[in-house]
Amino acid sequence: MDNIWIGLIGSLLALDTTIVFQFLVSQPLVTASVLGWLMGDLQLGIQVGFYLQLLWLRNIPVGGAIVPEGNVAAIVTTCLVLRYHSDMVYFNSVMVLAVIYGVAISYLGGEIVVMYRKFNVNLLNWVLNGLKRVKLLPLNLAPFGSILVYFTVMFILIYISVTVGDVLFKQISNIPVAWDDYFRFGLVAILGIGVGLVVSLYKQKDDRFLLAIGFLLGGIIFLIK
Repeated sequence: MDNIWIGLIGSLLALDTTIVFQFLVSQPLVTASVLGWLMGDLQLGIQVGFYLQLLWLRNIPVGGAIVPEGNVAAIVTTCLVLRYHSDMVYFNSVMVLAVIYGVAISYLGGEIVVMYRKFNVNLLNWVLNGLKRVKLLPLNLAPFGSILVYFTVMFILIYISVTVGDVLFKQISNIPVAWDDYFRFGLVAILGIGVGLVVSLYKQKDDRFLLAIGFLLGGIIFLIK
């Protein structure tokens, strides 16, 4: 899939974060699954989304909170993993490096959101000045203009991130295949960090009981399979 299409799909899904809809399709698990399906490997997309969702479960973009853009990380990471995992030969190394790269991009996305909110403040002032002059055009245009700006900025971020990622990840083949086993520990570390973040959400005793039940049922299902 061309990077332009990746950017368009990713920026459309990113709108769901706080701008419009908010159906949770921007969550990493959903975003990565959708992109995996579109790129022909739904199972791998779900797997990438699972790792990223654990890392982003604590980050809720409500109110004035500034959180890393997990949706952008999911799009960039999933795209790179699906393109460069080389039929699982370099799966561990590609997954670990793609997650690290995606997380870095997500923090850049968070900073861009800060600038976008400042833009919205200026946009609001423009609307208020228009209303003082009894002009309704600014009021009618402002919501669509704000959405268009966010969509465009996210498209540019995703497109550039994937394009730069292509340049970097083409060098993966230069890594000795034997090293891929060492990257497996990095993958386990990412999973451990994600689980630790999830566990930290359950502070009450009743919540811990539910968490224990979830782990127990998950273990039973894993053993059955």
